[in-house]
Amino acid sequence: MFNQLFNQPFNQLKRKIQLLVSRAVVNMVTDTLKQQNLQVTLLANEVADDVERFQNYGHTSVPPAGSEAIVLSVGGKRQHLVAVAVDSKSVRMKNLKGGDSALYHLEGHHFLLTSEQLATLCCSQFQTKAQTAILFDSPQTQFTGNVDIMGGNSSATGTSSASDHVSGGISFLNHVHICPKCGSTTSTPQ
Repeated sequence: MFNQLFNQPFNQLKRKIQLLVSRAVVNMVTDTLKQQNLQVTLLANEVADDVERFQNYGHTSVPPAGSEAIVLSVGGKRQHLVAVAVDSKSVRMKNLKGGDSALYHLEGHHFLLTSEQLATLCCSQFQTKAQTAILFDSPQTQFTGNVDIMGGNSSATGTSSASDHVSGGISFLNHVHICPKCGSTTSTPQ
């Protein structure tokens, strides 16, 4: 009798402690609220709705169904669950080196930060929308494919009087024309 009276409060406490942290599988995501909510399945096929998902400031994502989550029971109460980490093993980038970091999508496009200050963006199409301007501040810029400039004017300025624009192997500063009628050569641009 004494054992039963003594063990009952401890068994309740033990159960609360065991249920503080759980693994779960994400069934569905609601991303229209201030705090993202998940529907998850916990152990023994226990389905929980409106599980708040906490994410790091400055980054947000919508995990695909089937992702795994670590869920905490706030105050030991199963009615107040929060997800503190969600990952999808099937699409996570693998084989990175120590110190590497990546932002990735389940379709494979990604932004990878590696050693030697290298940042690589891999995607099928890249779009930038800027309200005022875009500045590329680099001593050398290269394009391996075609370049189209659409709309507006285009200008090239250099930091010295010797700055030149070469297109198709033809120098702007040293470019001359031969007059078809008279055969004389024009002067270089001024």
